[in-house]
Order: sequence, then C-alpha cells, then structure tokens
Amino acid sequence: MREHETAPMAAPVPQSGDTETAGDPRAVAVMVAFVMFLSILEATVIATALPAMARDFGVAPSELGIGITAYLLVSTAFLPLSSWAAQRIGPRRVLATSVLGFGMASLLCSLSTSLAFFVAARALQALCSSLMTPVGNLVLLRVTPKHRLVEMLAISTTPALIAPVIGPPLGGFLTQTLGWQSIFLINLPLTLIGAILARKLIPRIAPQPAPFDPIGFVLIACALALLIYGFDRLGANPGRMAGPAAMIALGALAAVLAYRYLQARPHGLVPLGALRHRTFRSIAFGAGMLLRIPHMGQALVLPLYFQLAFGLSPGMTGLLLLANNLGDLALKPVVGRVIRATGFRAALSVGTAMTMASLTGVAAFTEDMPLWAMAGAMLLVGMARSVPFTGMVSLAFADVGQEELPGAIVLNSIGNALSAAVGISLGALILNMPFVHDNWGGAGAADAAPYRLALVALALIGLCAVPLFARLPAEAGARITGRPARPSEAPA
Repeated sequence: MREHETAPMAAPVPQSGDTETAGDPRAVAVMVAFVMFLSILEATVIATALPAMARDFGVAPSELGIGITAYLLVSTAFLPLSSWAAQRIGPRRVLATSVLGFGMASLLCSLSTSLAFFVAARALQALCSSLMTPVGNLVLLRVTPKHRLVEMLAISTTPALIAPVIGPPLGGFLTQTLGWQSIFLINLPLTLIGAILARKLIPRIAPQPAPFDPIGFVLIACALALLIYGFDRLGANPGRMAGPAAMIALGALAAVLAYRYLQARPHGLVPLGALRHRTFRSIAFGAGMLLRIPHMGQALVLPLYFQLAFGLSPGMTGLLLLANNLGDLALKPVVGRVIRATGFRAALSVGTAMTMASLTGVAAFTEDMPLWAMAGAMLLVGMARSVPFTGMVSLAFADVGQEELPGAIVLNSIGNALSAAVGISLGALILNMPFVHDNWGGAGAADAAPYRLALVALALIGLCAVPLFARLPAEAGARITGRPARPSEAPA
C-alpha cells in the first residue's frame, strides 16, 4: 500500500446503515483535539474545588484525593477496552456514546451529596474518558496519510498544552462564583456539542467481530492499577516504602504475565504486533518514556517551586506556565519542516538535550529574578520541547501498519500513563524525602533547594534518552519525512 492511501479496519464487511466512508484528517484531528481537551480539563479543573467539596461532604480535604486517584486508575485500567469496543461497535458510535456518557457522569458528580456517591460517579466519568481519546486517535491515524501525520498530530495534541494551564484557575473561579457543582455542569453543553461533532466529523467505519478476552483484560487492568497506585503511594509516603514497593512488584509481575499471555494470542484483547517495530518500541516504552517522565514530573514540581519557593501567587504561577505552553504552541507551525529538514533522529536527540538543558536552567531561577525574565525563560523551555514531543508522537506510528493500529493505540496510551505515574511519583518522592530537607532544605518552607534538586534530577533522567534516540536509524520515519530509506538503515 502506498503512503497516501488509507484502509479500513482489516477490511470489515459493512453493516446496514454503516457504509464506510473516507474521512477528512483535519476534521478528525479537530474532533480528537476536542475530546482530549475535555478529558484533560476535567482531570485538572477539580484541584481547586476540593476544599469546598470536602465541606459539603463532611470529610477532610485530604480524603477527596481518592476522587482524583479513582479517576486516574479507572481511566488507565480500562484503556484496553477502547480498541475492542471500537472494532466491535464501530469507532463513531463508541466516540459519540462515550462523550454523552461523560456528560451524564459529570451531571452525577454535580448531584453528589456524599463521598461514596462522588467516587462512583467519578469512576464512571473515567471509564467514558478512557474510550474517548484512544478511539479518536485510532480513527485519526487510519484516515491520515503518512506524509500528513506530523501536521494532524500537531493539531490534535494542542489541547494537552492548554487544558492543564486553564484547568485550576477555571475551577477556582467557578467554585468561588457558582459553587463546585458548576465545574461539572459546564461539561453538559460541551459533551452535547462533542457528540454532535462526532456524528458529523468521524467517518463511518463498519464494525467487525471482536471477541472479548476477560483473562487478558483482568491481567492488564491489575498490572496497571497496581503499578500506578504503587507509584502514587511511593511518592506520597517516602518514609513507608514497603507497601508501595510490594504493589509495584506485584504490578510488574502481573505485567509480565499479561505480556506472555498476549504474546501467545496474536488476536487477543491487545495485539502486540506493533512492538516488532523499533520506532514504536522506542517511543512507547524506551527513549520516549525517559523523555516523558521529566515532563510529567515538572508538571508537579514547577507550580510548587514558583509558589512556595518564590512566593508567587497562583495567578502569577499560571502566567508562567502559560508562557511555557505558548512557547510550545508558537513553534508548532514549523515543527514539521524542522523534522523534514533534519530527520527524526537528529530532531529527537538534539531536541531532547535542549529540553533538559532548559529545564535545568529553570532550576537556576533566583528570588530577585524579574517576572518578565522568568516568563521569557519559560517561553524558551516550551519552544525547546516542541520539536521532540511533536516528533515523538509522529514517529511512534510511522511504521505501524493499519492492521496493527488498534493494539498500537492502546500500548502507546499505556506507555503514556506509566510515564505520568513514574514522573509525578519521582517528583513527589524527591520533594517529600526527609533526607533532601535535612541536607538541602532551609529553615522555612520557602527554601528553593529541594525543588531545584527535583528539577535537576528529572532533567538527568531525560538526558538518558539522548543516546537512545541517537541510536535510531538515520532514516527512521522516512515515510513521514519523505526521505528514501536505504535497506541497511530501515527501521527494524
């Protein structure tokens, strides 16, 4: 098949009322951007509403953390269902239904009068979220020619930069003016619009038989739940490592069992065929994971660094983080040309080195540094990461065949979830370790040394990705860049 051609899901037989149609990649990218924005915004907007919710539920604010944890656990554990549901029911139906379900779960969250009811509604919300973005990405990768992949993924991933910045201040404003229930009620018109857009923008792809694999699902869900919750507890309680370490060990064992089980079943719940591609392995679970870990860790460390070490207000902190994301956005229009000119290997290795160097530079901020200088530096940090992150997302699927996409989408999402869990856990672990405060911390809570240490440590982890990216073939991702790959250098 030539690069400019697309294919349906292993050529399923069209069902009545489900005639397969070609899709417009840009329209699908906009739809994926919409659902990604909705999902990420909901995961971040709740943070500033927790104290008000705790008062209404009659519990301590710390107990509301289970609502956030439940969302992360359920949305990750049910990722394997996305591919199966898309094949069994059809991606357009799954996407429209999950968006509407997300809205209904949001309504239930707003009606919660107890912690138990809220956690149950939040879990339902997370289940719908676990279907939205992966299924949208599955369609986007199917309808997008290889040579337009960088352009379309740049559109679809933009909300990942915006939603985490506007989420907390939006949640605070709505909670203060309209009550915490409003942070969930705003999802009702958004999800209604999303369901309509899904019906109009997502092409019809006929469903095909896809038997459910309960054993594979249980193994994958248990592995991910144990690993993510174990890492979460490890970062929160560095003085009590035995319990979290045991959970992580059990999760790793379950992951090994799941891998062996799925390896013996090429047509199981999550096909592993995409792992045969060196480029995919490198991005999902290799160098790409090492690059994503510090990115997720700094998302936790930077807000604390600016507010607790330098005494900046939440508003000023939000502006600095906004500058960071604006730098990334500013470079998006030229990222494709940069990658085509240099190739993926150079773009990823040099871009990663620059990203980690800029993150280390943030650790050198001082209390008397002007705010405009901080904002300018954060703008440069965002620009530095734009090339490697956009290139990484594009390269992951450069060599993956159409028939391998369902498994590849789930595997890549699992790699992203594990990167987030490890990154946030490591950031929290360094900040919470008594050893760090005893040796580097000052007498007050405003001392910057622990945060600087955390940023430098995360940057060093990211630097480990540079030699791994440098070992990629010179023509890796040639189907996207248009460079002809020599047989001796073609990706394995």
